[in-house]
Amino acid sequence: MTDIPASPRAHRLATPGWLDTRLVLGVLLVLTSVVVGARVLSSADRSQTVWATTHDLAPGSQLTDRDLTRMRVRLFGHSENYVRGTGPAPTGYFLRRGIGAGELLPFNALSKPGADLAFRFVTVPVRRGHLPPDLASGEQVDVYVSPESKAGSTTTASDPPRLVVRNVTVVLRRQGGGFAASNDDEPVVLRVRPAEVALLLAAMSEGRIDLVGVPRKQETETPEAG
Repeated sequence: MTDIPASPRAHRLATPGWLDTRLVLGVLLVLTSVVVGARVLSSADRSQTVWATTHDLAPGSQLTDRDLTRMRVRLFGHSENYVRGTGPAPTGYFLRRGIGAGELLPFNALSKPGADLAFRFVTVPVRRGHLPPDLASGEQVDVYVSPESKAGSTTTASDPPRLVVRNVTVVLRRQGGGFAASNDDEPVVLRVRPAEVALLLAAMSEGRIDLVGVPRKQETETPEAG
């Protein structure tokens, strides 16, 4: 009689041990991705909150709440140059130079409240059509005079317009204000340097005044008295 061969022994899956190579590699990969992800998130969150302007501001402007907003940015090592947004808004401070809309507020552009800024206020009547139609408070202008001939004067109608003062800031523009010289005049209050007051007053009596807008990038700093 032929012996029946024994059935082959079934292979069972062995329970993997902690030292199984594939298991160890899998754990290492998971730990590596967690560490890398944490570093990426930490790097992405290195932004800081600083104060920025909500609209264009001219030199000499005094900051108010509506001029400022908090902005979160990455400064890449230059954070000491700007006013931190974690503190109170620097309202009441004066600007020594023009700041554009959305621009971060630098420390070196500010003058402390109460600082003796060297400027005076002069109201100038300007005929309609002789100033920018959209001229607003806080912008800078150059002031020109077109001499008008008068009886007994050597001035002729052919005298060209003359620059009186440059880069002065508009404090207030009142269209059709009650204290205008005539119905065709618009009173504009200008902030000028003390040495320029006499020049401006003389020009007002000499002839027609024209205000020419100064582009934002060509504005000058407001000087401090010293």
